[in-house]
Amino acid sequence: MLKDKKIVRRLFGEQYDIQHRLLNIILLVGILGVTFACFMSIIIHQNRLTQILSFLSLVSFILIFWIANSLKRSQMAIIIFAIVFDNLLLPGLYIVSGGIESGMPLWCLLGFVFPFLLIKGKSCITVFIISILEFIALIVYSYYHPEIIMKMENLKMVLTDMVITMVAVVIIIASIFRYQTHIYEKLRKTIIKSVREANDAIVQKQDFISNVSHDIRTPMDSIIGFTEIAKKNMDNPEKLADSLEKISRASSHLMNLINEVLDMSKIDSGTSVVEEEMCSIHAIIDNVCQLLQHEIERKKLKLELDYSMLDEDVLSCDNMRLNQILLNLVSNAVKYSYEGGTISIAVIQLSSEDESKIINEFHIRDEGCGMTPEFMDHVFEPFARDKASPVSAEGTGLGLTIAKSLTEIMGGTIEVVSELGKGSEFTITVPLSIPSLTEIEEEQDIFIYDFKGRHVLVVDDNELNREILVEALREEGFVVEEAIDGSFAIEKLRDSPPGTYDLVILDLQMPVMDGYETTKIIRNFKDPKVAQIPIVALTADALPEEKTNAFNCGVNAYLVRPIDMPSLLKVFMLFFRENKRS
Repeated sequence: MLKDKKIVRRLFGEQYDIQHRLLNIILLVGILGVTFACFMSIIIHQNRLTQILSFLSLVSFILIFWIANSLKRSQMAIIIFAIVFDNLLLPGLYIVSGGIESGMPLWCLLGFVFPFLLIKGKSCITVFIISILEFIALIVYSYYHPEIIMKMENLKMVLTDMVITMVAVVIIIASIFRYQTHIYEKLRKTIIKSVREANDAIVQKQDFISNVSHDIRTPMDSIIGFTEIAKKNMDNPEKLADSLEKISRASSHLMNLINEVLDMSKIDSGTSVVEEEMCSIHAIIDNVCQLLQHEIERKKLKLELDYSMLDEDVLSCDNMRLNQILLNLVSNAVKYSYEGGTISIAVIQLSSEDESKIINEFHIRDEGCGMTPEFMDHVFEPFARDKASPVSAEGTGLGLTIAKSLTEIMGGTIEVVSELGKGSEFTITVPLSIPSLTEIEEEQDIFIYDFKGRHVLVVDDNELNREILVEALREEGFVVEEAIDGSFAIEKLRDSPPGTYDLVILDLQMPVMDGYETTKIIRNFKDPKVAQIPIVALTADALPEEKTNAFNCGVNAYLVRPIDMPSLLKVFMLFFRENKRS
């Protein structure tokens, strides 16, 4: 049965166009029909020439079938079919098999129709007209010269031949129409399915845009509103501090929304890469809880952490990805929990068949509103929201999708158990590598760096961004100079003694001269002290192709806004190892 299906897929699969599949139908049925005709020509004792031409027809069918399917030259096979049958074999069989008083007229008409169905382009019309005119000429000529027709011996042979031909032709035509109907019905269903999916996608995207628009406007309203309140309460430290805290919280929420959309884009494009490094499971979970501390306190939630089954705390893993997975799940637990409820986070470690790895189970359980059984089937789908949930309108509907995708990228699985009104429990299972002792020792060899007196050039056309960065760097002890675009930066480097600047921090998207062109010019300076200066790209563009382009131009590091000072200082440490203090 499986072998039969394999043969059908090989001959009539979607790897072939419609003409090729129709040709295979015609040839297969034709081979059977001609084989039967050859057999009957022997049984009813037709003349020798008829038998020879019938067998030549069978050989030609098989040869054309081989050209179409073994050589993959379907159009060549169709043209050979038209030339050999319409212009040679069929006229010959017409003459030796009784002419008009036989079944040959039906075979001829069938042969003339096939090229019209199979040959691509307007050339099919030319072949069809030539074949029909040739057949008409043959009938007219045989009418005036009846002696060229080799008639059958008796009426019984004529009737037998006509019946056999009619049956064969009906089977061939019925097979073709049946197969065409099957193909058209299949195409119709495919089109209907595609249209339905496209409409669903449009609705989902419209919902997504609407949700994102709403969710972005909400923290933006808070940022704008509390900024105005802060400006009016400069003399009220308590009110000012409260406004700044709420602005900070709204900004973090807005950044999370943007990151979710960007991360989903990366996952869909296949550019999300696992980058393993030494990390502490305990520290990752603590970091997640600290990020959500304000929301936890606002809803008066109780947080229970269980590390009793955590044997190996320091492991090699994608710190950022694991942190994001847990952050998405714990933030969901906070969002869907009732005020005063409890959220528990537990880690269970299990042995693995691979001795270099350990299986980690992260259990995040809440006592919140839970999910409906209907929504459970769609919980990890993009943009999915449970309409029965009291907070279903919040968020982008991408958090769980991202968590699932990142878990699978890390080689793990994610499962959920939920009951409406009683809460949900998510279980993430991921295998993580056990670091060697050498790796642990290297990771623990950390130094505190003194950046005092280090000379940095900040290049950015956005005055506000430049001011924020310059102020943060000066607080760390850096001597900072500024340039508003790449052309001014090149002038400063050219006019200053080589070695004046220890590092350049460069925005990539700038007018006049962008960061890419600036980097290329710096790398082409004759003095190696300038040409080899470390360049850190600081940009709002998180697309992977832009990062690749920047490194190709010669940047040493690529960081995405908003500015994360610990990450920025960590990059600086790599460039200033010689001035370390314990």
